[in-house]
Amino acid sequence: MLVVLPWLLASTLATAAEWLLPLAGEPSVTRPFDPPSTPYGTGHRGVDLAGTPGQSVRAAGGGTIGYAAPLAGRGVVTVLHSGGLRTTYEPVTAAVTVGASVQPGDPIGVLQAGHRGCPVAACLHWGLLQAEVYLDPMSLLSLGPIRLLPSGSRVATAPVGDPNLAGGPNLARDPMPASREGSSKPWLPPAVALLAGLSAGTAILLAHPRPHPP
Repeated sequence: MLVVLPWLLASTLATAAEWLLPLAGEPSVTRPFDPPSTPYGTGHRGVDLAGTPGQSVRAAGGGTIGYAAPLAGRGVVTVLHSGGLRTTYEPVTAAVTVGASVQPGDPIGVLQAGHRGCPVAACLHWGLLQAEVYLDPMSLLSLGPIRLLPSGSRVATAPVGDPNLAGGPNLARDPMPASREGSSKPWLPPAVALLAGLSAGTAILLAHPRPHPP
């Protein structure tokens, strides 16, 4: 039996044309999306993009600033988007305030050095969540085909106080996907849609994973 993940309905999702990279140009991905298999396990709940200290960081999509302040020793900015999506940016010195409206490409701060594990002068950690699921933010830029997965997939609960959740709802219990086909870890991009003939409670809708770097 298959199960529908209700927060991944096509009606809540934006199109790829409405999104862009938060760093100008074509920044390389120094570390891809790789969510842990358990709430407190090792992994990566976003992507790291190579940049330079002081570089302008821009909103990947239009929305409202939900958080803009230091958190756990580093600057964090969160943008709340339509459809329950929110993007996070760190380490960033904020140039915006909570409640401000932004359009795709608007500057929201400047990149700081010191992101842990960054192999270059500075890295931007860019995160994406939809409702209660961690997603790969690179999937916003290129929507992939639909496929079905069996109901063996699980949803794990994120650690309480996860800084990636700043400015969004359900901060103490945001879950993330905890499995993927074979031996690899889960990919849950927001490029999903209802399939004709499948009723609620009968399918998990996931976008097909793409090769990394995403």
